[in-house]
Amino acid sequence: MENHTENYYNQSLHYNIDNSLQISLNIKENKCNIPASKLFTMSSRENKKRDFLFVSKVIGKHMPMIPDTLKIIGGILARLWINEREDTVLYPTTELVDTLISLDVSHNLDTSVNLHSLHDILNTPIRLANKTLFIGFAETATGLAQSVFQNFSNAAYIHTSREKITSIEPALFFNEEHSHAVEHSLFPYESDFFNKFSDIVLIDDELTTGKSALNLIKCLPGKYFGIISILDWRDANSYKMFIDEKNIDVRVCSLLKGDIKCSKSKDIISDDITIPPNSTKLIPSKECVFQIAQSIEGYNKSTGRFGITSRDNLKISEEINSISKFLIKERTTGNCLCIGTGEFIYLPCSISSMLGDNVYFHSTTRSPVHARNIASYGNKNKIAFQSPEDDTITNYLYNIPDNFYTQVFFFSEKPLTKEKKDELNRIFSYFHAKSIIFVCWKC
Repeated sequence: MENHTENYYNQSLHYNIDNSLQISLNIKENKCNIPASKLFTMSSRENKKRDFLFVSKVIGKHMPMIPDTLKIIGGILARLWINEREDTVLYPTTELVDTLISLDVSHNLDTSVNLHSLHDILNTPIRLANKTLFIGFAETATGLAQSVFQNFSNAAYIHTSREKITSIEPALFFNEEHSHAVEHSLFPYESDFFNKFSDIVLIDDELTTGKSALNLIKCLPGKYFGIISILDWRDANSYKMFIDEKNIDVRVCSLLKGDIKCSKSKDIISDDITIPPNSTKLIPSKECVFQIAQSIEGYNKSTGRFGITSRDNLKISEEINSISKFLIKERTTGNCLCIGTGEFIYLPCSISSMLGDNVYFHSTTRSPVHARNIASYGNKNKIAFQSPEDDTITNYLYNIPDNFYTQVFFFSEKPLTKEKKDELNRIFSYFHAKSIIFVCWKC
């Protein structure tokens, strides 16, 4: 796959995947002048509803990243939002943007000097004029959305979920029609949760048509809505769809805005899925189980799946600091991979950011994507396994290089069975990691 004609401002980007899928991007607006190559690359979905996938480099899903990246991109988007929503210039993004551009996942060296100067910026809560609810889209944008929310002092956060939760009735559900997993639900633990806010703001990593966001907005109370997204590719028809929503004010705030053209000449043939043989020798492993005071069906309430407010952020930060101080004692030398699971991204990524240098983070996904080991392509290899928490659902890991990671931390909300730990152990043993630590929570 080739990627042509890249610069910081208006860009025309062309991707030709295996002479099968041609994608042309015309970037018309780049608010922070961040090179597109720092934010995403492209892959091909195994999905008849939509052939292409924007593979983000900054949200900790398909591709490894330096863990601090999530907090930085969240800080940038939070400041863009408040500056636009409140028509102010009080919250500059320059230092955050410069640091994001300087981070290089291929040379994950000591970044503490760069990031130390951002501590005060990222840890000084911003007060919004309007009490705001932020809603993250599962599963890809749950970490991104919580990293935006945690910048504010008078906000709340919840994310949509595809998990099967039976002890709470969903307050509402809606469809993400182009997705591999269509149904989303929201499970607030307070019955009147959505009625407390002046603004409701949805957060996703990219908008192609915006239809999923509108499907959710139609289910929500309120008159003022916003959408925050890293990328916005809506065409004229999609813009009209927003305008035609009578009596709904929807503000869209994004880093990059442009349009996309995609044509497919033939089916893409994936590389083989990596299947470690059962005879693969297990590597040394350990389990670290952290106690939590409350959970719902084993799910950690700090994730925001059931709703959290800005008042909870101090407690969540203390939890992250405490766990990271414990886990850093387990760190060995060499490159370390930290893996989140599905919708469980923000907590493990935040903990990972405090485990020292040469640490990389990304997470498992339900999303089936063609794997091709070709230049500039977003999903180099592919491992399939059953979800750690639901054997009826296939999960995937992408972009695991051979002989690169010495140590693996695998984060899950709930303890895993021995069989599941052995399966994951064999996967990372196959790629020549030397040890694996399973990190989980329970009441």
